[in-house]
Amino acid sequence: MADQFTPTEHSQLWDRFRTGSPGAFSQLYRSFAADLYSYGYRLVRHKELVEDCLHELFLHIHENRSRLGYTDNIRYYLCRALRRRLAESVERLNRLESSPCLLDRPAFLTHSYESLLIDEQVVAHQQRVLETAMNRLPKRQKEILHLVYLQGLTYPQAAEVMNLSMKSVYNTVHVALKTLRGQVKPYSKHQAFFGF
Repeated sequence: MADQFTPTEHSQLWDRFRTGSPGAFSQLYRSFAADLYSYGYRLVRHKELVEDCLHELFLHIHENRSRLGYTDNIRYYLCRALRRRLAESVERLNRLESSPCLLDRPAFLTHSYESLLIDEQVVAHQQRVLETAMNRLPKRQKEILHLVYLQGLTYPQAAEVMNLSMKSVYNTVHVALKTLRGQVKPYSKHQAFFGF
């Protein structure tokens, strides 16, 4: 999802929240919780675990708001914190359970803005083709594309969220996009296909 705030609006909202504004906390939750849940569920196909980690995250930042650092990208800050929290919870769960919590192929859904411009049937078909192609990508490639193209993080932010080098992020995005282009090309000879 494209970001609805500018960096200045991010920092102003974050500062209001850190100084104790109840309205700012509500706005944070309304603005970011759904996207964070979607991101978390793509990483870990465990509804209750994602919900618990998300609620714990918001409770933690609320209780510790006066000690939180500055940010001009709340989405980046919260994605990074949620990913770390999920990783710790999954590691803890996997020590206790015999079946691992992380799935090899989490679903990757796309949302088309093209439907306003072209026929609804064509868009639905293109989405199916793209979703199928994205679901064939390795998990790391899907996660990076999600962070950069759907969550709107920069490459350095995605690298930090995933604890990767910039070179790894660039290479992974390049390989993922090249793979997607190859997979959707047969369906897009006569029409523009989501910019590929």
